[in-house]
Amino acid sequence: MIDATILSVFLILPLVGAILAWILPERPNAQKTISVSVSIGLLAASILLLIQSVLAQKAGFLLRERIPLLSDWGIAWHVGVDGLSIAMLFLSALVQFAASVVAAPKERVRAYHSLVQLLFVGVNGTFLALDMVFFYTFWEIMLIPMFFLIAIWGGDDRKRAAVKFFLYTMAGSMGMLLVILVLHYKIPAEGVTVGVRTAEVQEQMTVERDGTAQIYDLAILSPDAGGKLAPVQASEIVKGSKSSLSVKILPNFDLLHWKLLAPYWANLRVWGFALAPLALGLLFIAFAVKVPVFPLHLWLPHAHVQAPTAISVVLAGILLKLGVYGLIRVAWPIFPVAALDGATMFAWIGVISIVWGAMAALGQSDFKRLVAYSSISHMGFCVLGLASATSQGISGAAYQCVSHGLSASLLFLLVGCLYDRAHHRRVDGFGGLAQIMPTFSAFFLFAAMVGVGLPGLAGFVGELSSLLGAWSNAATRVAGWVAASGVVLSAAYLLWTVKRVLYGPLRHSEQRAFSDLTITEWAALSPLAVLSILFGVWPGILQSALGPVSASLASHMAWVAGLVRGS
Repeated sequence: MIDATILSVFLILPLVGAILAWILPERPNAQKTISVSVSIGLLAASILLLIQSVLAQKAGFLLRERIPLLSDWGIAWHVGVDGLSIAMLFLSALVQFAASVVAAPKERVRAYHSLVQLLFVGVNGTFLALDMVFFYTFWEIMLIPMFFLIAIWGGDDRKRAAVKFFLYTMAGSMGMLLVILVLHYKIPAEGVTVGVRTAEVQEQMTVERDGTAQIYDLAILSPDAGGKLAPVQASEIVKGSKSSLSVKILPNFDLLHWKLLAPYWANLRVWGFALAPLALGLLFIAFAVKVPVFPLHLWLPHAHVQAPTAISVVLAGILLKLGVYGLIRVAWPIFPVAALDGATMFAWIGVISIVWGAMAALGQSDFKRLVAYSSISHMGFCVLGLASATSQGISGAAYQCVSHGLSASLLFLLVGCLYDRAHHRRVDGFGGLAQIMPTFSAFFLFAAMVGVGLPGLAGFVGELSSLLGAWSNAATRVAGWVAASGVVLSAAYLLWTVKRVLYGPLRHSEQRAFSDLTITEWAALSPLAVLSILFGVWPGILQSALGPVSASLASHMAWVAGLVRGS
């Protein structure tokens, strides 16, 4: 039986890897071996968790650990994993493996590998954190290594790209910090008593030694015979004899407690304005910068073009997914009513990103810039699915995170393979490569099919589920129909690119000397390709982990909305 100590592996292992990479003598193979070994260890741990999550098929947290640190301020070391965070940790480890295997810079090797490991400390910590102080801390930890990875090892315009990335992300983070502080200080010192959803209690309930029930380390209360709130026995909840359940929450930074306070936040006013719409707007901007959505996307194409191949893989494969994760884990659960009220607006933001990103990709001549704009388009489906606030839409958004992580990583790795040989990324600078690089061409065609959303591959499941979720909600239905055009547009720019690069006569004779994929490139590409097929033909593997979490969030949003609106 796996216990909560395994969660520390996702933080300690990359931290130890960063220290070892820095203190050992600078030898490229030694540092690379450390990075690959760390990623394999994380991949093994995440697979263990994923197997347990698939077998459990539960909406509640599979593992959770809470250690009070600064009790007077309500700060605790609170980490945990459910199906969503486990899927993201698995994707993180897989992307880290692919990025570690490919070629790394030959200069400042110790610093490079140390920064990459520190970056994944921040990534994994964000997926684990259930206390907003630590969530914000890990969120910001990611910013510093990525800034230097682009600024030091990037292309000719690397410093400008790094600064743009830093400014966009930091601006969004300031809004998140403001929301965190306001929410904490808006909880009265005497605490707030709020009702809890019976289904959530059944999903998340733990039993104390005396038989009383708790949820997220809070005693579950119910009126006794005299009408006074008293702790409830777990057996009574199981029998269904207690229907009016509540908890008392004192000032703290606990994300799960803030989720239970959703009805309280919905009715709160700050400086004469309703708190929920303002706070949700600031959180949405903070997370949407990472997704990114139009018009907060301007940093992404520049960063991708300037970043080295491995860092582009990390950026597209996992960092963009943190924005969607933040919306699912933080923004939507805490402010469900405001999210439902803004469903149409959020859906159209997703649609604009889908269509505009695809149209922009059609006009690109730089390979990396093309894939970067395609990422904006594909991630727009995540926002559309979330806007629907349906179980299918939310599940589709989470699934799309994984499928796009696979396809985008494949494409950026393949672009890097071409750049290593040709030393340029101009789409019109290639042609007929299938004649001399058949294995590369097969992988490239396959990656394009995953990106297009071909049935039987992972990209199909996430996009279809997001669209079905949008179509099932009247507020997002029209946006969903328009978003379907993005599927056609993605086929247009990807297949057109395949035609120009792989087929026809060999347009540049010097490319006849290009070698096909190396063993190292095979090692990086193969796991991504295999999983793209597996998650396409057998989506139930991943849906077993993501589905219950998505259904629980959709039910939570509907329940809070009904409570607040009096329906």
